[in-house]
Amino acid sequence: MLIVVIVLVVKEYTTTETSGGRVCGGHQTENIDTLDSLNPGPFHDLTQAELRAVHKYIYGLSKLNLVKPSRASMNTSYLYAADLFLPRKEDVLAFLDEGKAQPHRKAKIVVFRGDKQLPVVEEYIVGPLPTPVYCDLYNSTAYRNPVNFSFRPFSKFEFKAVFEFIVPIIDKEIKYILLESYGATFVNCGMKCLTIYPTPVSSGIIGRPERKIWLGIYQNIEYGTLHPTDLSFLVNINSPDPSEMFIEKVVYAGQEFANLTDLAIRYNSSDMVKHTIPFPDYSEDLFSSMHQRGPRIPAESQRPPQLVEPDGKRYSVHNREVRYMQWKFDFRMSVLTGPQVYNVRFKDTRIAYEIGLQDIAVFYSGYSSLARAADFLDSVSILGTRCRALVPGADCPLTATLIGKSFLVESTEDLGYLSNVFCLFEQNLGVPLRRHMSYAQNEGQWYSGMLNSALTLRSIIVISNYDYVIDFNFYQNGAIEVKVHSTGYIFTTFYSQEKHSYGFKMHDNILGNIHQHLFNFKVDIDILGTRNRYETLDISTEEVSNEQTTGNDGDTYWQVKFDHHLRRTELDAAYKFNFDHLKYHLIFNNNKKTSQGVQRAYRILMSGMSKQLLPEDKNNEISISWARYQMAVTKVKDDERQSSSHYGLFDSLLPTVNFTTFVADDDGIVDEDLVLWLTMGLYHIPHTEDLPVTPTVGGNLQFFLLPYNYFDECPSMQSRDAIRVDLKNKRSPKDGLKVTQYVDTTGTHCTVHTDSLQSQFSENPDAVLQTKRPRNEF
Repeated sequence: MLIVVIVLVVKEYTTTETSGGRVCGGHQTENIDTLDSLNPGPFHDLTQAELRAVHKYIYGLSKLNLVKPSRASMNTSYLYAADLFLPRKEDVLAFLDEGKAQPHRKAKIVVFRGDKQLPVVEEYIVGPLPTPVYCDLYNSTAYRNPVNFSFRPFSKFEFKAVFEFIVPIIDKEIKYILLESYGATFVNCGMKCLTIYPTPVSSGIIGRPERKIWLGIYQNIEYGTLHPTDLSFLVNINSPDPSEMFIEKVVYAGQEFANLTDLAIRYNSSDMVKHTIPFPDYSEDLFSSMHQRGPRIPAESQRPPQLVEPDGKRYSVHNREVRYMQWKFDFRMSVLTGPQVYNVRFKDTRIAYEIGLQDIAVFYSGYSSLARAADFLDSVSILGTRCRALVPGADCPLTATLIGKSFLVESTEDLGYLSNVFCLFEQNLGVPLRRHMSYAQNEGQWYSGMLNSALTLRSIIVISNYDYVIDFNFYQNGAIEVKVHSTGYIFTTFYSQEKHSYGFKMHDNILGNIHQHLFNFKVDIDILGTRNRYETLDISTEEVSNEQTTGNDGDTYWQVKFDHHLRRTELDAAYKFNFDHLKYHLIFNNNKKTSQGVQRAYRILMSGMSKQLLPEDKNNEISISWARYQMAVTKVKDDERQSSSHYGLFDSLLPTVNFTTFVADDDGIVDEDLVLWLTMGLYHIPHTEDLPVTPTVGGNLQFFLLPYNYFDECPSMQSRDAIRVDLKNKRSPKDGLKVTQYVDTTGTHCTVHTDSLQSQFSENPDAVLQTKRPRNEF
């Protein structure tokens, strides 16, 4: 399921030399080095050497009884995933800021223990690296361990068991029904096959710690989720013994059956409602395919605009640290939670210790039990391994630096290979960062402006049908933006008239079900140290006297004002957006002030907020209790490392991580080390323009960390990117203009030219499509 990267790869897409000119963007490549560090710092991903050391060590431990993937099954003990385990923050800061010894590097491993009398999932800390000597059970007050086996994430071996034990039984017992109804089967089906889409039934819905899934049946043609049938199966997968999986219920054409035999017997009865959905004839014009179709635009073959780096890259990468303008930060791809950045500094002063994705949730609604149960927490898919290869010229600019990653997961005998999980690039955003035109003579007649160029670190997480573009953007004015775009195919169910409250009919037999996307991020913010305060500027109205202006006694005027409100405890800081109570959100060190006596702060601006409407503590809501707040502010605790867990898809009866406890203890947060937990989201009611896939336009969500009285002036005033235009002689405008640019613009112009993508990917097809991945992957 998870093919991963053995080496870290970087490919430069540079331009060729124009006649008599220099190579455009073709120098300074010595500043780009994405290979493993020989001496990795505290935030560096587990290196190839460290992963191999962990692999060798844990397979030699009798207490784990690990079986290699080639021999593993659900009822054996096998490694699910290995990830970096960060040291305590205070120890890392002592190393970074005080020159003390670097804390030991450690790995966290997740082990499925299907071999135990009472099967469980166990998590261990392995270290120190690169020569481990201990493997201790992970102990945390806010993270239950071991974990009930029925709460385990989906795995390759579970899917394999479904295909081996359930699917063939379906095909054997009701094959003629499948052929008559859908023109396809599961086994030996050639080009006309059915496929399954698993929908989890969490313990919070069942009411006990059991494990079930609904298997929705779709016609397997590009793309399957747009070709639903009205056939589904409720499957009990609770046992670690695959042979004990069984079908609890069958739904066909809106009718419920106890089992396959019941369906087969009643299928030919006179009162049986049947339906027929012919298998589509595949062509590039099929509505669900992503081939170009229709009149080609533009009419002539003209390439789109492209980025050019006329003087080479203005950023550098070494040992997973990026330097750009006045920014420095480290980055990594967590196997379990996805993209993260650390130790974010501007002008060598730390702004944030950690900014990273925690989880993605997609909660669906519908008329059928399958659609109602479709509450997905995508961490079940170990997010870091779902950051699939980025395609230059489509996913990222051709100028981007592409960076790969090594992994050790359930499907890898040794290490795996997955390339291009990040792309790093500077982009011109096409809008001024700042500008002013002073055209009136009495104002001096001048112009000053600067296009907004920023550095972007991008990854794209692909969870089955959905693709999530996640960007960390760093601006020259000291601002940080975290942005998410959603695209990919929608999840659909079979249309019938009674389902109109849950979506629109988008095509033959297709209902686009309403759903909510939610994204949770951790922001460990450090503004001028770790003793911070959270204050809101509460905006309200007031009625004041207007007598001086009107001359009439008693005249009043309404205006807006703000009041400072220091948030003293975690419960006081739990923020739910309300249009009647608008606020600015500020984080600052009260001992650090401007020359004017104002606190030097950073402002949190959230423009992707979404209210979670489900009642608290009902069904699966507890698994996303972090979504109750648009922002929560808590005191840093080593045990409260993450707001969610990869068990959240199934553990809603007894969450492994219960975010409510982070806030409920109501710690004081004045002059403390603070963590922000930010939730963004949107409701999506699909429409026909979401065919074949949802466009990113209008679906972007973002939050910003904005300097707020932090600098004496906008730090972009130091940028060479600015342009100034003055009159040569203010008394004689006809003498013309003086244009000031702060960069050398006399270099030879260049044109963009890149290698053929076809030739690049022919050399390494696994760089884009993992052609060697195992079957039975979802």
